[in-house]
Amino acid sequence: MTSEPTRIFIVDDEALIAFEMADALEDLGFEVVGPSTHLKDALGMAKEEEFDIACLDVNLGAGKTSEPIARVLAERGIPYVYITAYEEHQIKFLQPNDKVVRKPVSISDLKQALIRVQAE
Repeated sequence: MTSEPTRIFIVDDEALIAFEMADALEDLGFEVVGPSTHLKDALGMAKEEEFDIACLDVNLGAGKTSEPIARVLAERGIPYVYITAYEEHQIKFLQPNDKVVRKPVSISDLKQALIRVQAE
């Protein structure tokens, strides 16, 4: 892996947000995997696809969260960052080393967060 992530997996249940994030990251020169808007699809991609880092929305609607996706990524050694409107203390499954970026997030802040998480 390089010091700057190049392939980014995006998971967000709000399609408009997911595609806007994908477009903005592609404009910055990243390659986007997905985005995925459903837990089942995202789990399959998390298990099978090759990417450097992931952006995970915490709440995936209908009582579903991205926690199972994060577990798969951790097992694979792929870093991820949660992108959410929740405060960190509201995320019950947050692990001590998990990184959280609060929505709304600027694309430059997101890029910096991805680079920081990738470097750790």
